[in-house]
Amino acid sequence: MSLIRRIAGASGLVALASAMPASAQITPEQVWDLLRNLSESTGQSLTVESQRRDGDRLLLDGVTSTYTSPTTTARVPMGQVVLRDRGDGTVEGTFAPRFDVTVSVREPDSEPVEMSMLLEQTGYTAIVSGTPEAPVFDITADSVSMTQNPPVVNGTPVPMEMVIALTDLQGRLTLAGSAPRQFTYTLTAGATEVSTAATDPRNGATTEASFAADSISGEFSGNLPAGIGLDTKPEALLAAGLTVKGGYRTGPSEFTFALSKDGQDTNLVGTFAESALQIGFDAEAFSYALTTGAFEAQASGDQIPFPDLRITAESMNFGLSMPLKRSLEPVDFGFSLGLVGFSLPDSVWAMVDPTASLPRDPATLVLDTSGKIRLLEDLTSSTPSVDPTKTAETHALTIKRLQLKAAGADLTGTGDFTFDVTDTQTYPGFPRPMGRADLNLTGGNALLDKLVGLGIVPQDQAMGFRMMLALFARPGAGPDTLTSTLEITPEGQILANGQRIQ
Repeated sequence: MSLIRRIAGASGLVALASAMPASAQITPEQVWDLLRNLSESTGQSLTVESQRRDGDRLLLDGVTSTYTSPTTTARVPMGQVVLRDRGDGTVEGTFAPRFDVTVSVREPDSEPVEMSMLLEQTGYTAIVSGTPEAPVFDITADSVSMTQNPPVVNGTPVPMEMVIALTDLQGRLTLAGSAPRQFTYTLTAGATEVSTAATDPRNGATTEASFAADSISGEFSGNLPAGIGLDTKPEALLAAGLTVKGGYRTGPSEFTFALSKDGQDTNLVGTFAESALQIGFDAEAFSYALTTGAFEAQASGDQIPFPDLRITAESMNFGLSMPLKRSLEPVDFGFSLGLVGFSLPDSVWAMVDPTASLPRDPATLVLDTSGKIRLLEDLTSSTPSVDPTKTAETHALTIKRLQLKAAGADLTGTGDFTFDVTDTQTYPGFPRPMGRADLNLTGGNALLDKLVGLGIVPQDQAMGFRMMLALFARPGAGPDTLTSTLEITPEGQILANGQRIQ
């Protein structure tokens, strides 16, 4: 298990521990039973040194959450937990303003790792309503923070720290059913900050990074199987019924990164107008979609050859949806990538175009595809095939949108193809494609002329390129416009605008 994975697993335990005091039910005693049952279902144990009733309050002293497996031991001393009957069928839970989390990892053929974290909160209130079968947990806090101390690897501290802090926190968690348990979770927070600092003990290089957003909101739902633990393998969780669907959204955000190595510094600062992430997965499929609004980043330092390396973009996106399970029939997949309104500073342009003869309008790259794919093995398997060419078969590909716009030229297109996976002889080693693509290019000849004038493209290569365009394309309706329809027939012929070229 890598060090990052261990730290991430410990952070997940902290998040679970912080949510537990909010998990109460109709009476304080039922709350305590529920907390212990929830802990057991996640592979933990929740113990108490003493408990007593004091009027409408159940006082739990010396509460400790412990997780133990063959390789990992985690301990969360939570101090005193107070569960108060509010007299209206709901219970309020409060706990200590701070407590420490310790994690010890002992894996075969790996160095032992010790980690510790400090969880702090102010103004935390947890109200639980609903029924024992379908509880609802409402959580509010003025602030919540987690500080990751330097981990100790084989007795030696590793110079690495991380701090996560949120303000004006509000959340709601609902649970229903059992094995697996259905859940929905919503969260909103004001200012959110994450910062890290690390030193490489091998060469003394230091890195610092930070992220800050003025707001964040999220909503997730799914099924939680029993027996979740830090060491549970993903394929086992999915097979047991784990499902998650949801995402988050941030408001205006900024980030920084600084690297110092061998006496040289590199710095990066940037901002996002907004960002959003959607994710979903179950035993059958996985989906991921990331989008951002206006983006700006500026790099400087000894390794940067420009005094002002500043890049901007109007928006960015990345999306992927695909199956995870081996199937007999092809199933849907999708892939998208977008970088709209991308601009570079004049100092970069000047390296290739000192006379400013090329248009410096913002560039755009957009690719949006879908199709059919058949997996030949489960991607969640812990023993994947050693031959990646035998992992999947592509049966269909649709190019819903293609655009490449830069330096005054604009290429757009669409396409739709199927693939005969039983025929790898027509095109040796590849499934035989069938279908067509429609392309349109504007400003291509003008751009080629300017590249020749700048000496970037030799004249003889430009002539060869124009001859190729004449073979594949025909003049369009507007000036300096070319169109092309490329077809691959069931017989394996390739046609350009109806003329056979192979």
